[in-house]
Amino acid sequence: MTQLKICGMRSVDDLEACRGADYLGFVVLSDSPRCLEIDQARELMSVCGGRRVAVTTERRPEVLESMARILEPDVLQLHSPLDRALLSELSDIGVPLWGMLPVRPGTEVDGPALPLLSALVLDSPGLRAGGNGRTHDWSLSRAIRDRVAPLPVVLAGGLNEMNARAAVETVNPSVIDVSSGAEGVGGKDPRKIAMMIEAMRGA
Repeated sequence: MTQLKICGMRSVDDLEACRGADYLGFVVLSDSPRCLEIDQARELMSVCGGRRVAVTTERRPEVLESMARILEPDVLQLHSPLDRALLSELSDIGVPLWGMLPVRPGTEVDGPALPLLSALVLDSPGLRAGGNGRTHDWSLSRAIRDRVAPLPVVLAGGLNEMNARAAVETVNPSVIDVSSGAEGVGGKDPRKIAMMIEAMRGA
């Protein structure tokens, strides 16, 4: 069954609203509007009941290694286009790595990079490296999913309670990754999240 990751935790209230999710994402070292300072992320992650994903666009190995030591995440999600050299440098970091691939027509998969990953995140292209809140052609993601199997695929980009079921049925990812689609007034919306989980169960 497809699991749910909700990204962009910013408060204890967000953690409570997202209790039904399998993974919770904490954005650090990024230009995202949901980016946390390292100390804020460490404090929130220390009281998080779910699997904790540190999400970053940082590309300096020494900075990533320091961040992983401080935060001790369950997963490190490198949310910038796949970089085989960087992944190789992080191979001894001791944390499962998720790498991101922007999906567009003609997207090529760097086969030698895949064994360095625990999962491949398929996201919509945009001005920033992912996190753009827009969907893409899921048939392309399904083709990539089939090509990289058995490596787990995480589907991201414009997902919400209205399209989660169709996304799961089309792509059959291991995880769907939701951020802006789970937002309410002032934080994450537990009603939207409950509807999303129900839709995924029906898929």
